[in-house]
Amino acid sequence: MVEEKILKARISRVIAATRFPFVGQDDWDETRSTVVNDHKNKVWAFETPDGPLYPSVAVFNADGTIRECGEVEVTGNFTEATVQKWKTLSELTGMGEKYKKFFLYVPEGHEVQAEKLLNENHIEYAGLRTWRIDNWNLVLTPYKTPDMAKDHR
Repeated sequence: MVEEKILKARISRVIAATRFPFVGQDDWDETRSTVVNDHKNKVWAFETPDGPLYPSVAVFNADGTIRECGEVEVTGNFTEATVQKWKTLSELTGMGEKYKKFFLYVPEGHEVQAEKLLNENHIEYAGLRTWRIDNWNLVLTPYKTPDMAKDHR
């Protein structure tokens, strides 16, 4: 079994490379940049009163402002601290059409629990996704996309 921090880094890198933008997306603004934070390379953080908060994936506009972020969870053990992290990431990221451009990736089977926590804690999000490993390959599945329909892929 792969160590959790290594698994999270690998999943984050695949998500950044294939979903921000989608590989075939033809309306992506190529002036945007996407970065991944992992246990070895912490590239960018939101500055918070509690210290830096590193999202798994961050997308920036050409002017350096945050456009969107994604957070990868590797277990279904969502604690109070986990939910607070989601809330802070959502509050600090950019706006979509109606909701904050916060994307949450949880292990398959934990999406209902994650959705319940997002809703109960009034956390805005653009997409809730599941992930699983199938024959060493990452499979991402959109679960809920309340903001932009084209993001439901």
